[in-house]
Amino acid sequence: MAPPAFSEDDRHFMRVALSLSKRGLGNVWPNPSVGCVLISADGVIVGRGHTKPGGRPHAERVALDMAGDLARGATAYVTLEPCSHFGKSPPCAAGLIEAGVTRVVSALTDPDDRVSGRGHAMLRDAGISVDVGLFCDQASKINEGFLSRVERKRPFVTLKLAATMDARSATRSGESQWITGDAAREHGHLLRANHDAILVGAKTVLADDPT
Repeated sequence: MAPPAFSEDDRHFMRVALSLSKRGLGNVWPNPSVGCVLISADGVIVGRGHTKPGGRPHAERVALDMAGDLARGATAYVTLEPCSHFGKSPPCAAGLIEAGVTRVVSALTDPDDRVSGRGHAMLRDAGISVDVGLFCDQASKINEGFLSRVERKRPFVTLKLAATMDARSATRSGESQWITGDAAREHGHLLRANHDAILVGAKTVLADDPT
């Protein structure tokens, strides 16, 4: 089966959804951080959303609530397959069906055993056109923590290390201040913000009492 042919509009709106999906990183565990935009038949964004802190509500629900009746006949661009199971909230696939969306473009199939293609199947069974795979690499990169937990049963770990050219992190007396430059420190704060947890050594806690 040939892969779907995506238009420039498809690419543009999925980029918007990917940008939205990044906003939840570090705040939505154990859920993935998803972005969703709803586009009317005349090409206007009528709803958009991303997974909210704590994992609820999901991106699709946020976008549908924003769109209201304007969701009918719209195309939904979602960075991960809409869920198909009942958890703390009804499945997003059912919400899209009820709202009258006519097409769904997903970046990825959700590897979670509770979904894993069932969301796409629900949509297709309801007569909704479903295309999968647009910017799948970018979507996987954004949610590599979620995918690692589901597919490999382990967390995704990022090592952040600051050291001098001679592989030191402090002077002989233990003093250490601004080994890195402004750009590196800003990136370090970004890493802290979009990861679920931070691991430091006991001596760091005792010496710095970091927040």
